[in-house]
Amino acid sequence: MFAASAYFYGQETPPTSGTQENSVVAEKDQQGTYFLKDIVIDGVKKYTPDQILRFTGLSKNEKVEIPGQRISSAIKRLWEQNIFSVVEVYVQTIEGEQVVLRFKLEDLKELGEVDFQGKGVNKSKKEKFVKDYGLKPGTKITSDLISSIKTKIPLEYVTKGYADAKLSIEDKVNASDPDLVDWTINVDRGRRIKIDHIEFEGNESVTDAKLRKKGFKDTKQKRFGIGGILKSSKFIKEKYDEDKVNLINYYQSLGFRDAQIVSDSVWRNKKNAVEINVKLSEGKKYYIGSINFLGNTTYSTEVLEKLLGYKSGDIYDAVGFNKKVGEDGGAEDDTDIKSLYLNNGFLFSQIIPVEKSVVGDSINLEIRISEGEKASWNRVTWSGNTTTHDHVILRSLETKPGDLFSKSMIKRTYFTLAGLPYFDPQQLGQDISQNPQDNSVDMHWTLVEKGSSQVQLQAGYGGNSFIGTLGLTFNNFSLRNFLKLKDFKPVPQGDGQTFSVQAQAGQYFQNYGISFTEPWLFGSKPTALSVGINYSKVNYTDMQGLDQKLGIFSANAGLNRRLSWPDDWFSLYTGVQFQSYKFENYPFQFGETTELYGNAKNFTFNIGLSRNSAGFDPIFPTTGSNIEASVKFTPPYSLLSDKDYSTMTPVEKYQWMEFYKVKLKADTYNTVIGKLVLRSTAEMGFMNGYNKELGPPPFERFYIGGTGLFGGRFDGRELIPLRGYENASTTGYTPSSPYDITPYGGATIYSRLSAELRYPISLNQTAKIFALGFVEGGNGWNSWGTFNPFQLKRSAGVGIRVYMGAFGLIGFDFAYGFDSTIGSSEPSGWQTHFLMNQSL
Repeated sequence: MFAASAYFYGQETPPTSGTQENSVVAEKDQQGTYFLKDIVIDGVKKYTPDQILRFTGLSKNEKVEIPGQRISSAIKRLWEQNIFSVVEVYVQTIEGEQVVLRFKLEDLKELGEVDFQGKGVNKSKKEKFVKDYGLKPGTKITSDLISSIKTKIPLEYVTKGYADAKLSIEDKVNASDPDLVDWTINVDRGRRIKIDHIEFEGNESVTDAKLRKKGFKDTKQKRFGIGGILKSSKFIKEKYDEDKVNLINYYQSLGFRDAQIVSDSVWRNKKNAVEINVKLSEGKKYYIGSINFLGNTTYSTEVLEKLLGYKSGDIYDAVGFNKKVGEDGGAEDDTDIKSLYLNNGFLFSQIIPVEKSVVGDSINLEIRISEGEKASWNRVTWSGNTTTHDHVILRSLETKPGDLFSKSMIKRTYFTLAGLPYFDPQQLGQDISQNPQDNSVDMHWTLVEKGSSQVQLQAGYGGNSFIGTLGLTFNNFSLRNFLKLKDFKPVPQGDGQTFSVQAQAGQYFQNYGISFTEPWLFGSKPTALSVGINYSKVNYTDMQGLDQKLGIFSANAGLNRRLSWPDDWFSLYTGVQFQSYKFENYPFQFGETTELYGNAKNFTFNIGLSRNSAGFDPIFPTTGSNIEASVKFTPPYSLLSDKDYSTMTPVEKYQWMEFYKVKLKADTYNTVIGKLVLRSTAEMGFMNGYNKELGPPPFERFYIGGTGLFGGRFDGRELIPLRGYENASTTGYTPSSPYDITPYGGATIYSRLSAELRYPISLNQTAKIFALGFVEGGNGWNSWGTFNPFQLKRSAGVGIRVYMGAFGLIGFDFAYGFDSTIGSSEPSGWQTHFLMNQSL
């Protein structure tokens, strides 16, 4: 029997990647080649020698060299099982040419309870750490796990400006199970390290202030005001390294082609804040000499020069020049030369800018183009659509087999698929495979279905009105399978149609509606057909105990067609609507006249032109815009007849309503900083009649204020939201009850402006949550003579939105109205608004 330490392989912690093989410690006369007779297991009882042999890859009676590569590899394979905390190998016996090895193994410990201690580690942080690092009871305690926690958790704080963050782990045996180890993880985030000053040396052409603003985009010194809020002064090493690159890029954009950082210093001052000093060498300022294009046969030099935008004598902006060529990622709007080629099939083209020569302060440039052959789409596939039928996806693709490759069509398909209500836009993926041998491209889209049916709960509260809606909306409905009971889940789905039934109620009224939308007419044309019918009734008992009744029936149909010109973001809507009113003992006030009984009808044509490129996530757009222009009008009955309207009663005048209404609206979305998105809105509308004797009708007017949801919508009124004010409180008339529908209370002209900063809290499939802050203003007028676009009712506030697939968008807003409303001399003050399923 040899001493246990005669041969020893391994160590008590597993070898890390890149370390040298375990060495063998042995006496000279014991080294050599042997046949492995057997192994003995010491420590671990749950594995047999045969199982351990399978783990190691060794086999009995094979030749092993001591020391040698086979045993070192066996030790490595045991570590790779990730089930042992100790791996040691000894020689048990040597008899002639046979050897018996002893494996000393100890199982990895398992986690019991895990607790986090430290300032800044709240309940949600603890839950996040446990989830991210898999710190559940029973988890094996590996060196990789310990290393990951000690490295990555402090790093999460470092990236938020806590440069001195550190972590320690205390362990003890679990009180109820000695095989488990409890952890107490102490997180010391330390103080947030701020940047006191950023100084530059050697900058003669550009001021320090300009370099801090344009060059250091994410590394900012302490400052006050809005700038200090939007860009904090925390020091993050990775961001600082990126900003040093940005600094040189900024210099090069000004023509300083040879600018470089000679040295930089970062240190802590007595206040433990960061001081930064950057020494620069600006070099000479350069200008563009000549620009020559080589190899372009598809596009003329004149076309490429116009697209490039730079000419001889311009400052040599190397960064901007390369972007317009397409060398450094190209222009954001694809207005670069490389994108021109990529959007027309030239996937394998190469466009390379070259500095041909330098003469004094002028640089002669050459753009070398290798166009290559045009590429086309070969195989276009998708996966993940468990409910949606394949033809719905196929018609949404702009990347179709046989078509020429186009970079812009990839982006457009991404936008279209992300906008479909039955896929999660945050999990939409794409995989492109190039086939240079036959100039083709394969594309695979990865989709993740989400719940598309909604239990619609819509509500709004403000002032003295509350209305609630209960309905069912199926956004992926299939009408053709409606009679196939086997396809009910709970209704037939998969064809991308929308079917909705809705019931709305207040204290004295009821409203019922049903609608259907086919997004692709006949399944092949990008034209949406929508139809709907609606019935509303009011039964209100006044203070005298008399019943007041109003009934409205309406039906509508429309086509929304996607256009190809000016581009395919445009769509044109055309539709018709019919409404029939019947009122009994229901007071409609027309000027100074009140009518109690009568009938009225309204037949309108609707035309709308829109361009919607807001995306990619329709719930939380971060880019693009949505611009709409619409006109709604009735036939000009009075101009086609010789009736004397001066002798008619109001009911007779408006037996068939006549008017025209024009509305304009624009929403734009821009990413400001990081995930912060600015939504800017501007809208206005106006209406009038054809006949001066009739003027604008008492129906279809604009009511401004509140959430845009309240009673009394029965005269076709437009509800324009304006947070910080009660419902309809800025339009010249405040209803005495939610069911008071005095027609002349509305405005015939309105405008509204809004700026909203949005920040996403969560954009996962379960719930999309974002917070917002806003300022806005709006007002209404009854004639162009009184119209003043600068005389707006102003407000500001904050809010939150939560989108859940089954219930739609839910929101709360807290807004302060700075101006007075009709009938009051005091500011509107604080208002609380609750929204459900409204796109405010």
